[in-house]
Amino acid sequence: MIAYFGTLNKIEDFTNEGKVQNVNNVIGTIGFWLTSDIHSAKAYAIGTETVYQKSETEFWEDGAPKVIQVEKRVTGFIYKLFIDEPNHFTWKDEAILLNMEEANEKFRNSLIGQGYEGFVIRDCKLQDGVTDLYCLFSINSPLISDIIPVETL
Repeated sequence: MIAYFGTLNKIEDFTNEGKVQNVNNVIGTIGFWLTSDIHSAKAYAIGTETVYQKSETEFWEDGAPKVIQVEKRVTGFIYKLFIDEPNHFTWKDEAILLNMEEANEKFRNSLIGQGYEGFVIRDCKLQDGVTDLYCLFSINSPLISDIIPVETL
């Protein structure tokens, strides 16, 4: 199966350690989110980071520029992956997505206990169109065929 994984960071190995993807905490704690459409993966590779810089408009009484906090737009990468078709269920199986971190952990562990490796949401409407959206609980040694900087899309 070919899937696309959008991330803010260039990564060497897929692990559950650290935040590698721009996904909110409501769903981001379940697993890795992949898509069947490269343009839909772009949203996961665009975000912001907090930077501190000297202000051009705000100054201290002595004339020195103040240091201000600014949210800077950052773009990352989209990984084209070849992965084995996971043992997963679809929302037609009437699963319920819970929205708290602890509930997500119990949800994920329950599915893993039943032998599932993830799930798929078919025909998911995202800002860039409709795509199949995959959530994998882990990605073990995927074959990375290409790393695409977001700016090139």
